[in-house]
Amino acid sequence: MARRPEADATRSGAPAPLRIFCDFDGTIAVKDVGNELFTRYGDRDYWRHLVKCWHRGEIDGRQLWQRQCERSRLTPQELDAFAQSQELDPWFPSFYQFCRQRALPLYVVSDGMDAYIRRILERHQITEVLLRCNHLRVEPDGRLSVVFPYYEQSCGRCANCKGSHIRRERRSGETTLYVGDGLSDLCAVGAADILLAKKQLRTYCEDKGVGYIAYENFAHVQAVVERVLAGQAETED
Repeated sequence: MARRPEADATRSGAPAPLRIFCDFDGTIAVKDVGNELFTRYGDRDYWRHLVKCWHRGEIDGRQLWQRQCERSRLTPQELDAFAQSQELDPWFPSFYQFCRQRALPLYVVSDGMDAYIRRILERHQITEVLLRCNHLRVEPDGRLSVVFPYYEQSCGRCANCKGSHIRRERRSGETTLYVGDGLSDLCAVGAADILLAKKQLRTYCEDKGVGYIAYENFAHVQAVVERVLAGQAETED
């Protein structure tokens, strides 16, 4: 039987040379799946308003999700069909196998929801990642509620702070690498030893003078990881 995503086969062994953390929405998944979900099954205009409020710092990540769940309805059957329609970066499954073959710990860290992340990953036979995200409850009648298992370790802005996971999970003698694309990844900046960025995260790094490595897909990520393992990675200014 396949292990659940939380299983960590590295805890009892020697440190891995590299511990990898990846955002999900817009990074592993082609689209921002959480945004797609709540614009389709919730109040589209209200969702956009909430996202703008979150960007301005007027609400935190928990309030963003809680308020939209109150206005959304989604049955388990609809969620299954929705997950079936979502695409992954076409190179992520091979990157996943690459990490497994080299016993590199691979984390999926998301401010989104396990209910859709699990379904999408399992559809691609990706079952041995370490999943750190929020928990979405989907009732048979379509009512939604959300639980935040990592909020107490959070920064207060995020519902699930990615930087806190990197700091907590890192081991002595290891290098940490983070792959992201958006504003929910900002807490990972400075927490990881190596940062791979695209889209909004790349723009942020350029505006703030933060070192990063540009990427477009997981073929590029794998090439960077291979260079890191060979001691040849470089960070852009």
